Amino acid sequence: MNEYIAALVDEFAQLGITYAVFSPGSRSTTMAMLFREHGAFETYMNIDERSAGFMALGIAKAHRKPVILVCTSGSAVAHYMPAVLEAQYSGVPLIILSADRPHTLQHVGAPQTVDQQKIFGTAVNYYEELAVPQENHYYTYPRQVARKAYMKAMDIKKGPVHINVPLFEPLVPELDRKHFEAGRSPYKVFKPNYGDVFSYQNRSNNTSNTSNTSNASDVSDVSYTKNTTDNSANNTNNFNNTNNANNFNLLLAQYKRVLILAGPQINVDEVESIHSFAENLQAPILADPLSNVRRCHKTGAIVANHDVASNLNNDTDMIQKKHFFDVVISTYDAFLADKDLWPVLKPDCVIQFGQIVVSKRVQQMVASWDKVEYIEVNPTMDSMNPTGKTTIHMQASIDMFTHLYAVKNESNAYLNRWQSLEVAGKAQLSTAIEEPSCFEGRTIRELQQHIPDNSQVLVANSMTIRDFDYFWFSDESDAVLYGNRGVNGIDGTVSTALGLATNGQSTYLVTGDLSFFHDLNGLAVAKTHNLNLTIILHNNDGGGIFEYLPQKGTKHFDYLFSTSQGLDYSGVAKLYGCGYTKISSPDELVPVLAKVSEESGVHIIEIPTDREYSRQLHRKYTKVSVDMEALL
Repeated sequence: MNEYIAALVDEFAQLGITYAVFSPGSRSTTMAMLFREHGAFETYMNIDERSAGFMALGIAKAHRKPVILVCTSGSAVAHYMPAVLEAQYSGVPLIILSADRPHTLQHVGAPQTVDQQKIFGTAVNYYEELAVPQENHYYTYPRQVARKAYMKAMDIKKGPVHINVPLFEPLVPELDRKHFEAGRSPYKVFKPNYGDVFSYQNRSNNTSNTSNTSNASDVSDVSYTKNTTDNSANNTNNFNNTNNANNFNLLLAQYKRVLILAGPQINVDEVESIHSFAENLQAPILADPLSNVRRCHKTGAIVANHDVASNLNNDTDMIQKKHFFDVVISTYDAFLADKDLWPVLKPDCVIQFGQIVVSKRVQQMVASWDKVEYIEVNPTMDSMNPTGKTTIHMQASIDMFTHLYAVKNESNAYLNRWQSLEVAGKAQLSTAIEEPSCFEGRTIRELQQHIPDNSQVLVANSMTIRDFDYFWFSDESDAVLYGNRGVNGIDGTVSTALGLATNGQSTYLVTGDLSFFHDLNGLAVAKTHNLNLTIILHNNDGGGIFEYLPQKGTKHFDYLFSTSQGLDYSGVAKLYGCGYTKISSPDELVPVLAKVSEESGVHIIEIPTDREYSRQLHRKYTKVSVDMEALL
């Protein structure tokens, strides 16, 4: 009776989907057996639906294509909600297939039955209930549904889709190849590869003058109204109410102080376009660690010696020719603690790529500036700027925008201000590697310097991502950083990291103890599927981030916020068959990393830290000495 599901499964294979994650259940038998039997799918069984959802999320991030999620009916599908929310807000394609009771068993007290119609609400790009097809469409209809689901998951705004699948008994299908092959028809999905069209190598002559974008109006039809309030840096009356891309380019060309914000959700393939664009503009990039704009690239490293930097500031031509400096600024969260710098660093124009940066200080600084053009670049019409300062929303991909609106700026005066601060920030923060006690900042500095090339690192939320914002420097590693910054939750951290590990690259998870504790169940799948993962566990026995929030010092603080668990994680390692090392001195970390890199499976490196001590050190490293006269 349920053999038409074979056509659904096969169509997903025809569309190029190769990964499926299941959780066990009776009602989902038909789908699970057919996916397993088909042969085109690499399948993972994860008994906890919440962990399964985040594992699928990690697989989709690692392989950059949709992943199938299959579960049984009832509360099982509800357990997907945290991962679905994260996928929606971070733009990750997931296809959820929830098994359900047929309509005859709805609302009559049948066991394991809930209303699964649109259970995820607006958190999915598309929803459909797979009806029992008519005889004439027994195999073609489910293929159409599969195509629609794929297209909506891979839309301009990628995200999750949900197909609810009522299934009748008997649930065990007939496993005959004829059901997979029935109803096949030619169907392919193509998208233009803007990375090829607008690659760095193909952009050679597009920045010499503004005339190169004269034919761009058919690509990006932009309508905006410029704030005509007087601005000392520009006169924009000629650019009001225009749809001409060339005019937009001219508008951008008049700004001498352009600041670029690069946040999460930037495709790694787009990083070079941002670099090139910023170099032409002489614009500093405040690069969030999860943007991967801090990765090593061709222009070389920032000078770490302040004296050398001072000398170079006197010879701007040398800076440009030798590339001693980069446009990427990575230590901004430290030196921007000094609010006196905010008016000094005020730009004429801010350009935002990706999601807003993690740094709250940057957001507060931007919110404090008046009369600044704020251009938000997004291929969708979704707003990613909580400061409310956006004046122009540019609906375009990053590659398209940076190609069409590339402008050459001959003055590097504004950039030099940020570069001198970056030098001072790196000089201060780099001393964390000398801390005699275990400290999160030292761990991150050593991790960046000693993990293998082409590694990938999942950065947990809460305090961990903020530590990376401080201590993960630009131009020191080619590792790709990932994080679940869609809704910023601590759900599914371990499972997401294991999903990333399915691509076979050296994979690391850096996490605090509460985020780790929240997804311990995820560890089980590592052993059953032979996945390799190194977990750096900073254990401060509680929620360290609350040490920095207004709740600190309030009544019941320890009980309500710091939430000490007092767990022995060596027991966790034994339970799940993981390797385990607990270090007592920071000097032990590097040799342990070297040893673990030669092992297979999951290895937990537990680093005990002290919340109060870490809080004191964070205060120390935000006190960056700045010569204001030299800066001006």
